[in-house]
Amino acid sequence: MKIICLIKYVPDTDQFEYDYKTDKINREKSKLILNPDDRNAIAWALQRKKQDPSVEVEIVSMGPSKVEKELKDLIRLGADRAALISDRQFAGSDSLATSVILASYLSQQNYDLILTGTHTLDGGTGHIGPQVAELLAVDQYSNIIGIEEWTNGYTIVKAKQEERIFRLKIPTPCVLSVTHQMNLRLGFVRYENIDKNVDAQFSLVTNEDLQLSLDVIGRKGSPTKVIKNVVAKRTKEMTQQVSVDDEGIETVVQFLKEKGYL
Repeated sequence: MKIICLIKYVPDTDQFEYDYKTDKINREKSKLILNPDDRNAIAWALQRKKQDPSVEVEIVSMGPSKVEKELKDLIRLGADRAALISDRQFAGSDSLATSVILASYLSQQNYDLILTGTHTLDGGTGHIGPQVAELLAVDQYSNIIGIEEWTNGYTIVKAKQEERIFRLKIPTPCVLSVTHQMNLRLGFVRYENIDKNVDAQFSLVTNEDLQLSLDVIGRKGSPTKVIKNVVAKRTKEMTQQVSVDDEGIETVVQFLKEKGYL
């Protein structure tokens, strides 16, 4: 059976460059990291492959060419192959246009399960999984916090919706959008595999391959109109460690009184 993981490299919230003239993040100059929800999708897929070596895992990402090295490292980590979907014609695509591009590639592939993240650090719309599933005409579910069982006929998952946990049985193939609450460890490339040549397992996909109309991709194919972006400033809160003794307890009590809790 085959699992395809749809992943995205997003700007590091501590190290990114914002172009205020164009009102956009400069992805070429910003440090990119693997989106946390997507990290859990890969981790689950590779764990499943470790349990059953016959499982095939493919990583698919749409983004700038600079993430090629990171995708190849995921192959070195255990994935069977990776595809980078990248083309200047895709620039400015909103979630719908992005879903059209991803679905176009996926419709040409064989798969039994598609995993992706529910949200991304640079957007958080939660649109990609559901929209890709709709375009592929398969079932889907989001906010997955656990995958209990996966067969060639169905998958059993746990999902969190409005503070409630649901246990669901979903026919396969399907698209599952997971969250970082799965809390899975991805691991690192082993030392002996750091320089392993994986070029034969990597492919670059452009619009020359997909042949999509310019009317459905990029800015022209994106119905979402952003009026203004707001750059959130992260602030570090002061922390204090106290001992579990009378002095420490008194410190905590005084803090709670200052905050109006006591």
